[in-house]
Amino acid sequence: MRAGLSALGAATLGSVVTLLPGRRANDPWAGEDMWELGVDRGSMVAATDGVPLAVREAGPTDAPMTVVFVHGYTLSMDTWHFQRRHLADRFGSEIRMVFYDQRGHGLSGAGSRKNATIDQLSRDLDTVISATAPAGPVVVIGHSMGGMTVMGFAARHPETVRERVLGVGLVSTAMAELSEAGLGAVLDNRSVARLAGLAGRSPGVFTSSRRALGAIISPFIYGGSFGDPATVSPTVARFVDKLIASTDVLTIANFFETLTRHDESAAMPVLREVRTTVLSGDRDLLTPLDRSVDIVEELPDAEFVVVPGAGHMVMLEEPAHVSEVLGDLVADAIIEWRRLERAGRADGSRTS
Repeated sequence: MRAGLSALGAATLGSVVTLLPGRRANDPWAGEDMWELGVDRGSMVAATDGVPLAVREAGPTDAPMTVVFVHGYTLSMDTWHFQRRHLADRFGSEIRMVFYDQRGHGLSGAGSRKNATIDQLSRDLDTVISATAPAGPVVVIGHSMGGMTVMGFAARHPETVRERVLGVGLVSTAMAELSEAGLGAVLDNRSVARLAGLAGRSPGVFTSSRRALGAIISPFIYGGSFGDPATVSPTVARFVDKLIASTDVLTIANFFETLTRHDESAAMPVLREVRTTVLSGDRDLLTPLDRSVDIVEELPDAEFVVVPGAGHMVMLEEPAHVSEVLGDLVADAIIEWRRLERAGRADGSRTS
């Protein structure tokens, strides 16, 4: 394990150097405002423990289909920048898109360390869906920790999924055993875990531990974000760097245990009943490709898309490809919804 971790760490440090902004001559996204999600409405939704969750919506409130996006660790809802634009152009008034910042990220409140768990994140997702789309068909798409959240939601709310969810997208994520590879291998390191414990205590006393933890983890996450550092857009690289840097180190520390110990295998029987797309870059250092393979082995009918050369931030590295794949998932869900309507189920649910 130690040798493997050292090798991964060395590769990542090399990536950090290469990813310094401005190294690429041509930037396809130069001038792009990555922070402009292009939403129509915003609100704050209270989680079950009272934590305020920042929610943004795009599209008509009476759209027949709702698509909910769940972002990953140390990121924010803004990571779905390209997918929001593509799906709006492709489907127009047929869909309403819901984005939210997970607790401790972006504009949402942090909550306590004890609730920094996939279990609580799945409850948060249920709360957001109940508040923004209390009825009608839903597609749920999650990236990284967001994918774990979606699987946790399926395991803990199977009836909601069976009745209302017509599509699930799992992007660069893991069903379980993250501690054995990628990001989990670093988070499960003894020294890092010790620093995380110190960082979670009084900030006034353990400021140095918090800084040390941030100095270790933030560059690792950033360096492992992209499959080909030589070709990533500097605009995208700066955007991801800022997202990670703006995540409070206590949030980073608080989610350590749930990321390394979670097991969402209970979701698999539920997801076998739902149209599911699993997508991963073949150069993902944080949630390696074999973690997606684990999911597909449990979901033999799932669509499995591997994006050559892409890393963990696949939806920002290859936005056109990923947007097209997720758009096809939504299109299939709309077709299924119309079929259910013709069958006399006015709300588009899969069960009467």
